[in-house]
Amino acid sequence: MHPYLTRLGVQREVQAYFEPYCFSNDSGDLCFAYADDFEHYGFAFHRVPFVSRFWMAGNLNFSQVRQVILCASAMEGIAWLNHNWFAFSDTDNMLFLSAGASLHHQHIRWLRGHLTGKDFTFAFGRDLLGRLTAFKLAAGIRGQQMHIAYLTEKKIQILFRGRTFLFDPENFSINVLEKASGYRFRVHISTPKNYNTFFQQLKASAGLSF
Repeated sequence: MHPYLTRLGVQREVQAYFEPYCFSNDSGDLCFAYADDFEHYGFAFHRVPFVSRFWMAGNLNFSQVRQVILCASAMEGIAWLNHNWFAFSDTDNMLFLSAGASLHHQHIRWLRGHLTGKDFTFAFGRDLLGRLTAFKLAAGIRGQQMHIAYLTEKKIQILFRGRTFLFDPENFSINVLEKASGYRFRVHISTPKNYNTFFQQLKASAGLSF
């Protein structure tokens, strides 16, 4: 049990699940190791690194993994599972991955090389950056070429499968693109209803504003 996670209201079972995949520094802050950097969470700040490798938690025997949860930070993964704990009776075959502050082509290359055929859930933000990240990741996993261009503040242009699509940034999502293109990415998008991220929801529930 970590006092920061307890203060955030993270359930004991969820803390136990992630305990092997985090550590405390000399100041008692929570840290999560990526291959070439680490994520650092303290009550006054949250630093998520720009990396080309994943933070991982859960079943690291990839042949046994059925469900892969992809998110933008380790703390987001913890918040997601805390919110969804009672919806999953079997966490033994789940794998959590954080790509860090920015999606890198090496992330996609690794996923295609190690986790093809898995069920993917994306827990990125509801904002435009989160929705575009989910699209880039889904296209990459499925081996589909794409290009995004910002034409104006009110339109984004998506080049996908030999066609050009224009979308209002406020309305763009994987689901909207699927309907327009007729292509199904076969991924699940998970976001909270009233917050941009599950981590924001977790902090709000604990009465924390930062």
